[in-house]
Amino acid sequence: MKGSTIALTAGVLALLGGIVALLFPLPAGIAVTTFTGAAFLIAGAFGLFGAFSQQGMPRRGWVAFLSLLQLVLGVAILADPLAGLVSLTIIAGSFFLASGVVRLVLAWRLRQQTSPVLLALTGLLSLGLGLYVFFSPTTASTVLLGTLLAVELLSAGVALTGLGLALRKL
Repeated sequence: MKGSTIALTAGVLALLGGIVALLFPLPAGIAVTTFTGAAFLIAGAFGLFGAFSQQGMPRRGWVAFLSLLQLVLGVAILADPLAGLVSLTIIAGSFFLASGVVRLVLAWRLRQQTSPVLLALTGLLSLGLGLYVFFSPTTASTVLLGTLLAVELLSAGVALTGLGLALRKL
C-alpha cells in the first residue's frame, strides 16, 4: 500500500473518530479514562516486575513504591471509570488554570517589548476553562475530556489527510 493511501485512510478514520467523540463526549471521555487506567495498571505491573527481578537495582524501594502507586491508581480508575473521569478532568482543569496564569503573567511582563494580546487572550481562555472545571467539575467531566479527544482527532485527521493529498501530488 502506498504512503499516500495510508495517510489518507488514517486521516479519514481520525476525522470520523473526532466527529463521533464530538457528538458523544461522555463515552469518549470514559474511553480516555479507561485507556489511562489500563496504562497505569500495565506500567505499575511492569515497574513492580522490574523492581524485583533486577538484582542490584539502585533505589529498588522507590521504584517498587511508585510502581505500586501506579498499579493501585490503574485499578482504582478501572474499578470506577466515572470517578476516574472526574479526577482526570480536575487534573486537566488544574493544568488549564496554571497555564492560563503563566500566560497572563508572561503577557504582562512582555507588554513593553511586544504586543501580548494573543498571549493574554489564550491565557484568559485557559484560565476560564480551569475555573469552569473547578466551579462545576461534574458538568465539566461529562464533556471536557471527550471534547479534547475530539479536537485532537480532528486536528490529526486534517493533518494526515493533508499529508496524504500532498504525497499523492508527488
